[in-house]
Amino acid sequence: MSISTPPHRLRAAIAAAIAFALGVTLAGCSFSKQEEPSPSASAKQTTGPITVVASLNQWGSLAARIGGNDAKVTSILSSTTSDAHDFEPTAQDVKTLHAADVVIVNGAGYDTWASKNLPSSVTLVSAADIVGAMDGDNPHLWFSRDARYAMADAIKDTFTQLRAKESKTFSTNLENWKKDEDALEQRIEAFGKGHDDLTYAATESVAYYLMNDMGFEDKTPSGYARAMASDSEPSAADIKDFQKLLDDGGAKLLVNNPQEENETTQGFVDIARKGKTPVLDVTEQMPGEYKDLTSWIEALFDTVEQDMGTCPASSKDCPTGNATDEAGDAANGGNTEQDRAIDEGDDD
Repeated sequence: MSISTPPHRLRAAIAAAIAFALGVTLAGCSFSKQEEPSPSASAKQTTGPITVVASLNQWGSLAARIGGNDAKVTSILSSTTSDAHDFEPTAQDVKTLHAADVVIVNGAGYDTWASKNLPSSVTLVSAADIVGAMDGDNPHLWFSRDARYAMADAIKDTFTQLRAKESKTFSTNLENWKKDEDALEQRIEAFGKGHDDLTYAATESVAYYLMNDMGFEDKTPSGYARAMASDSEPSAADIKDFQKLLDDGGAKLLVNNPQEENETTQGFVDIARKGKTPVLDVTEQMPGEYKDLTSWIEALFDTVEQDMGTCPASSKDCPTGNATDEAGDAANGGNTEQDRAIDEGDDD
């Protein structure tokens, strides 16, 4: 668990990175702290699909969109039951990483195991390096629209460097991805502008960037948030503050990370559901039923929009009627069914 990075700092870091990139040629640009590959290593293969290995399936899906048929993408973590924070790669995972042309990692201390001891023949693309995030910052960068756009551009540039003849294809794929992403961002922006009182609390900060992009204000009690940021147990007072916030209706939405579930967080979920406060479950890794990162985020947004009572009836992707909870389950791999098994007669 990591602290929340102020959005203005993240955007400033991305702007600085883009400005720097404009001042250097592609041939001399490095997207990571890896040493530049030797001429012989770079020339080992200049035809055929680029072998890409991503630590996380959400970044892997973005690479697949940009690379198309000219990239063969493998993601090490692709299950919502896996946690990158404490993942230990197998010998086969290490072999796969070392054999790649390109390795894509999140960085910021989230998936350090994926970038350890890579050979100089591997080009490393790190989201954290690109946006200027550091260890200790909130590492869930894939939920930041700024980070997604910066990563998409960096992946396209990396692929172009390795397969210059396919540059037009990579550029076309990037533009098609941006059309999908832009359409989603227009909806999210309109949603944020249409509300001036959006509030949420979170059992864990996995969706911090996404909620900020939607225009939500984080009402998570500060003591609890500090405890989560330092991977320590919240005090009894912290828990009581969180419970009171929910009991008093101080948050219009509860964001829950099922992969970090414990007795305390389940208690918050129970209170929220009994008080008719919507619960949005957001996992660390992208559920397997989604084709890419954009479609996953769109499903999460559809659920939020429905929960806030503003989902356009004409939108084919929005849940309708009593489908809100089911949509939330689908967006997160069906992890919330147990949350509904609440004894309404119990006292908190």
